[in-house]
Amino acid sequence: MKNISLILVLTFVFLGCSPKTVKVVVPVNPQIIITEPVIIKSEPIVIETEPEPEVEIVKVDEEDFNKIAVIYPSKIVGKYAKSTMSTISAFLIYNKKEFEIETFDTYDEKPESIINKINILNEKGYKNIIALFTKNGFNTLNSVEEAKNSKYYFPLINKNEIVTENENFIFGGISYKEQINLLRTLSTGKNSMFYVKSYLGNKLKNNYINSFEDTGVIKEIKRKNNKYKYIMNDKNLIESTVLLNTPIIKSSIILSQLTAYEVNPKKVLSTQLNFNPLLLKLTQNRDRKNFYVVNSIAEVNSFIEDYTKLLGADIRYNWVDYSSLVGINYLLNENESFLIETQIIDNQVNYEPTLYKSTSYGFKKVLSH
Repeated sequence: MKNISLILVLTFVFLGCSPKTVKVVVPVNPQIIITEPVIIKSEPIVIETEPEPEVEIVKVDEEDFNKIAVIYPSKIVGKYAKSTMSTISAFLIYNKKEFEIETFDTYDEKPESIINKINILNEKGYKNIIALFTKNGFNTLNSVEEAKNSKYYFPLINKNEIVTENENFIFGGISYKEQINLLRTLSTGKNSMFYVKSYLGNKLKNNYINSFEDTGVIKEIKRKNNKYKYIMNDKNLIESTVLLNTPIIKSSIILSQLTAYEVNPKKVLSTQLNFNPLLLKLTQNRDRKNFYVVNSIAEVNSFIEDYTKLLGADIRYNWVDYSSLVGINYLLNENESFLIETQIIDNQVNYEPTLYKSTSYGFKKVLSH
């Protein structure tokens, strides 16, 4: 329990958006040793523990640390920053690695904001960097000469979406194109699709159009004020294969409305967007009859999964957290670690999309179809 308490205390170090430094040394024995100082906003944090065993204060040479920088625009991807930090820290603690993490918030993806932080990163000597940028931010970083001497891992970007000649850039975004191609194999020939207009929604819509020969009915689900009775009153939906390119809440509503209006599709399919147990809580078993979803997250060591949960991340269902896990493992160990099955090939995480079917208790892997 003392170890768990220490880990929970460390989570407070990862909150907020301003740059901060955390140094933790984990020795061979299971007690966590905190180096001096643990810093957040230049003020030391005092961690209290019970008298026995005492927390040993260890001073370690800066060069002995695994120094990791996380750079991100909080205005755009702030929701991913905390769990990414938690995932990285959990992995390093589990592996008993001495490490230092510092975050750099560019706020937005304007070139001047990114270049300013990159210069600071270089001044501080960071060589392993997790970069939570979209393609817009990446394009700026890709043009910065100062970024070519360090390893950058991009959890949100798939290599096929960009153009670069920098061999130090590594990509962790999943391929929705591969997922939709796998879902296409379940099509009964008559198809329809729901999507929400957004950057991702539009991309999924285009992948669907380019992948399915017969696209059938394509229906936009608005963020507000949907008239579901009108939406479902379309004979083309009846006994079709329905593809949901919608987030969990909208997908849950659509599933329940398909049942309520007795549309009875042959199959309902979804990409990674809906591989989440929350969908099971928001729908009934009958709503998810013949519901299939693709998942590209591989199984990991249960202890690492528990560590990440303690620190507020979810590598089982959140693909960005899982991508960050694969990335930090590769930056420090390349493909030599046996703890994580997913490998990086030609600077891109090699995900293996797998079909799952909804059950009353969760998602069950489909062995054949």
